[in-house]
Amino acid sequence: MRPSCSPVETTRTASSEPINNSRRRPQTKRPMPLPPPETPQAAASICIDDKTYPVIEIRSTGDVILDVFFENSNACTKSISTKISKPTVPSPRIFYRVRLETLKKSSMYFQHLLGSTFAEGVAIADTFAQLAKSNLNPSEVEAEKLPRIKIIEEDVATKTIGRETIFCDMLRIIHGAEHVTKPFTLNCLTVLVVMADRYNTLPSIARYVQKTFINFKYPVTLDKKAEETLRQKILIFYHTDQALRFASASKELILRGSSRWIGADETTNDFQTAWWDLPDGLECELAHRRACVLRTIASVQTQCLGLYASKDRQCQLGYDSSAACDSFQLGEMIKFLTKKDLLSLVPFQAVSPEDHDYIWPDAYSGDIENLIGLLRQCPSYQINQYHSHCGLRTKLLPALDYIKNCIETGVGIKFGRSKSDWVNDSWSASSSTASKKKSFWVGGGNGDEVDVAGGKPYTFDFSLVKSRAGWGNNDLGADKSAKALFTAEKWSWLREHESDNKMLKATPRLGY
Repeated sequence: MRPSCSPVETTRTASSEPINNSRRRPQTKRPMPLPPPETPQAAASICIDDKTYPVIEIRSTGDVILDVFFENSNACTKSISTKISKPTVPSPRIFYRVRLETLKKSSMYFQHLLGSTFAEGVAIADTFAQLAKSNLNPSEVEAEKLPRIKIIEEDVATKTIGRETIFCDMLRIIHGAEHVTKPFTLNCLTVLVVMADRYNTLPSIARYVQKTFINFKYPVTLDKKAEETLRQKILIFYHTDQALRFASASKELILRGSSRWIGADETTNDFQTAWWDLPDGLECELAHRRACVLRTIASVQTQCLGLYASKDRQCQLGYDSSAACDSFQLGEMIKFLTKKDLLSLVPFQAVSPEDHDYIWPDAYSGDIENLIGLLRQCPSYQINQYHSHCGLRTKLLPALDYIKNCIETGVGIKFGRSKSDWVNDSWSASSSTASKKKSFWVGGGNGDEVDVAGGKPYTFDFSLVKSRAGWGNNDLGADKSAKALFTAEKWSWLREHESDNKMLKATPRLGY
């Protein structure tokens, strides 16, 4: 049994990863560096091993001391304070006086850690019992007599120096006070949300962020150079239940793409923070949705090339020049798509992927809206004055218009009252379920074989889509229409007035 007045020392490292968030002060437009964030003045002190440390009183009537060691490594690339230089990587030890019941009420992490099932909770109960025998109230005694819980706050999730100021803000918020860090930047907001996720205080922090930072000016992300900022915004919106902002930001990342999705080395420091691996399957879902959109767009040009490369006549004018028109249009299509780097001709001979002398075409990694813009530049080629509506452009533009409409209405990830609602409309789950169906063939009545188990792959038929006037953004089925389009396994882009026998019968040996 420990002495009644000796502090209880237990060490624990938080198991979950924090989320880093910084935010920019709306009114600040000064070109000079901003002052470092303020830290609450310590009103008490504690003596450990003949050394006196200040104690930050989150609550002056607190009955527990959190002894937090903020471990900073050389991998830290960001800083809360503008005055901390990169060569200097301090690892401060800070003491916080807090209320035990508030911690347990606001955080499942502290509820388990400081409960009766862990040594920390047992030690706290023993110390309180000793204080009670001496007729001492834990909320009134000196800090040195209170149970002390050691926590190691690692930097693996945020790579940020100065996290102690945000940790203090988190404790103040769950105790009903306001944050004190000024200015509160996007990086600060990210770190706060990461820590809230790590210590399971998200409900309290989410309510505070929604109320206090409702008018926060999030930085505008105009290009791929701002991907880290965009990812931080996605993480903030997701963990603080800002559904509309989350849908918009997730759509933006899907359209612009990520440097992490194109085979970059994930062992570098750039990809080791929490926002570079979005939680709850979001990272895979976002990458999958982008791949689905690109496959759908590619299917338009692939089908058009296949139609004009087939034996079926595409030109319906009935002139002697109709056959020549088809050949002319095919050649112009190939020239246009190749010039825009949207098509690569692959030779028929076998080439080993390990043959470094052969340059394989790279997958498109740019902005999807730019891709659609490139395809819309296709001219209306004419072999002569009579063939005014032949060729790629006539078939391409209606398809691109519908694809763009579906992108606007249904590409971003959406959720309702709970942020986990998006899983019910996951594109990757739908694709994996369809691919797991196993075929079972039986003999049909006409001597043919019928698949009675696996089912036929879903084919999107553009001819069944309602007229353009009914594509409104307020359509309640917009999300389902977008999902049906982008998760299809095959596509038919022929409209009603085009003959059904012009469906693509064989895919040409062309790569894009």
